[in-house]
Amino acid sequence: MEYTYKDGKIYQDDTEVYEVKANSSNLGAKSIEITSTSGLQNVYIDKAPGGYKISQGSMEMGTISRNLSMNYNGRNYSLSRPYQDGDSRKMDIKSDDSKIGTLTFGPGSLTGIYDFMNDEVPVVVYMSVMSPYIRTAYGNPNAQGTSAAQRRNMYRMPRIYAILSNVVFLIAIVLILFSSYLGIPADYDFVILILVIVFSFVIRSIGRRKYIEQHKNDDENGMNKNL
Repeated sequence: MEYTYKDGKIYQDDTEVYEVKANSSNLGAKSIEITSTSGLQNVYIDKAPGGYKISQGSMEMGTISRNLSMNYNGRNYSLSRPYQDGDSRKMDIKSDDSKIGTLTFGPGSLTGIYDFMNDEVPVVVYMSVMSPYIRTAYGNPNAQGTSAAQRRNMYRMPRIYAILSNVVFLIAIVLILFSSYLGIPADYDFVILILVIVFSFVIRSIGRRKYIEQHKNDDENGMNKNL
């Protein structure tokens, strides 16, 4: 079975099957109401000690903790860390260490896939809980804006790497200016300049890579934070 979350609603084959409403405060989500349009019981996620409780109708069916571990109807569920699959970000849904479904973050939408009807509600709960991260996981749907941001990120780096790159250039300038006092042949000035350019490029490349890795980890940690 495949469901798609978009603009506060969950669809199956372009037919609306659930509507998701989050009641929030300044401290975050207090509750989520998942209203079924297909005749099934509505699902409620309400704040409780240690996390949230999951109810259908007036019956409590399970809990979901702040680290997104879920117990529903006697079964345990969890989400894997986000991983890249082509142009999409994915998270595996597991039940007792067996994969039972997948969440796929696309441009402005979230797709949930599962095989067994018993897993429908847990998958829908995870889709509702993870829906705020659609834009974070995939990026800004505005292609032009995303492209500009990506271009900016290509040239960003932790401050220490920019400082090291500049220090290398300063050392090179000192060596060239005082080469005669240091006993460095004048013919070596060009060699020093080339070496400085190479070292500076290497330092900046490492810095840019560190920046990208750091922000990728920040996105993943944000997706695994509490509701």
